[in-house]
Amino acid sequence: MKILVVDVGTSSMRGIVYAADGSQLASCQKKYQVKLLDNGYIEQDPQDFRGALIDIVSNLSGHDIDAVALTSQRSSVIAVDEKGKPLSDAIMWQDRRCVECCNDLMSYNVLIFSRCGSRVNPVFSGSKMKWLKENRRDLYDQAYKLLVIPDYLIHVMSNQFASDKTYGSRSLLMNLRQGHWDEEQLKLFGIDQEKLCELHEAGSIIASVSDDFAALTGIRTGLPIISAGGDQQCGMIGQGAVSEGICSLTLGTGAFLLTPCEHYPNHLAMDVVCNAASVASQYILEASVLTCSSALEWFHSAFCGDHEDFYGWMNETALHADSDGCIVLPYFQGRSTPDWNSGATAMFYNLTLKTSKEAMLKALLEGICMEIAENIEHFKKYAAVDSICISGGMSASEGFSQLLADVCGCRITRSDNSESTAAGAFLVAACALGLYSNVAEGYRAVNKELHTVSYDPNLDKHKKYNEMRKQMKHLYQQIMEI
Repeated sequence: MKILVVDVGTSSMRGIVYAADGSQLASCQKKYQVKLLDNGYIEQDPQDFRGALIDIVSNLSGHDIDAVALTSQRSSVIAVDEKGKPLSDAIMWQDRRCVECCNDLMSYNVLIFSRCGSRVNPVFSGSKMKWLKENRRDLYDQAYKLLVIPDYLIHVMSNQFASDKTYGSRSLLMNLRQGHWDEEQLKLFGIDQEKLCELHEAGSIIASVSDDFAALTGIRTGLPIISAGGDQQCGMIGQGAVSEGICSLTLGTGAFLLTPCEHYPNHLAMDVVCNAASVASQYILEASVLTCSSALEWFHSAFCGDHEDFYGWMNETALHADSDGCIVLPYFQGRSTPDWNSGATAMFYNLTLKTSKEAMLKALLEGICMEIAENIEHFKKYAAVDSICISGGMSASEGFSQLLADVCGCRITRSDNSESTAAGAFLVAACALGLYSNVAEGYRAVNKELHTVSYDPNLDKHKKYNEMRKQMKHLYQQIMEI
């Protein structure tokens, strides 16, 4: 059996053909870009997604594909007519036009979180739909459906309107416990349910390839289309966070954390985000640190312009330095979880005339790790976390990986799998087609020869960092009281 995974990213779409054993047989990538407009508007022509999909499937259709699995970015919105034709450009997930709409709903945050597992946020698709109705009523009324990108591509492939619960859980319109559109939420946001797609479980066969799409691409009519769920959900699985106790951490511009949760936590507080998982009837917890490598780039530009190989200097010198009592609050772009403080700013504390650049950079790295550890501690209130799988640019640093293990007090594991999102979507699809009984079994079978590197914590250092984290929290609370 051969499965084509289509992974819809922000800057490109990628297709990979997998054999039943998880080996990659062929791939194809198509790049595109968003339109950066005035007032924080960010849009994209839906034809970019349709054209990329057709090109990718056409290029790979000769591999005798048996099924198509789709994973995608989660919260962009496209208004379409009854035939699925877009009526305007997509409002992309990064778009900020609905901030004021969200501000109007802030007083309902506790109620919204209790139903949806998330606070009001301009990223989520429901916020964008609310803006559309209030500011482009003509377009809202004309729309037959309001789709997210995977819904649109499912229609391109099948002529059917359908979505899955991972995307519904990123809308603020779905009741997370019950898994259906929430009548009270729809009223609060002013959205008509008939404009939304029917929700299916992620990891299920959601549609089949139409005659039209088969004629366009050369793929066979009637092939099953599996909605594998959102890109973050699939990336978590592809990294190896396939059962409760394992956390997935992507270290890029920011740091993004996810961990599986077998059941909806009854005592869930607003210090994390809870979404539907790509595994039916399960959930994921999400958290983030807004600045990670972006904070290091700032430090490089501000203090170390003379170091051409900044990261080499960081790994060889700064990571082995002592922070010398310096503490950093790494809130260069505000703070997200656990307290969602957009007004927070970064701070270097306890500097003296003896403080060196190396000490300042070590303190910044420690601050980032301690903020990650703080979010892990909040995860632990709802689900066990025993180990962390890491990926992304900063995970390549041996010294930073060990520092993270020492700060968090648990094993850190890094693998050489560079296609974790597509790999996770493959595992979800393989389970839907009966190749494996669950994603954990599939992950073990597919990754028997995957090279991994592990870092175990130094418990003495972990104890020291726990004390530093308490100081960091106390400092932050003092500043917030000023």
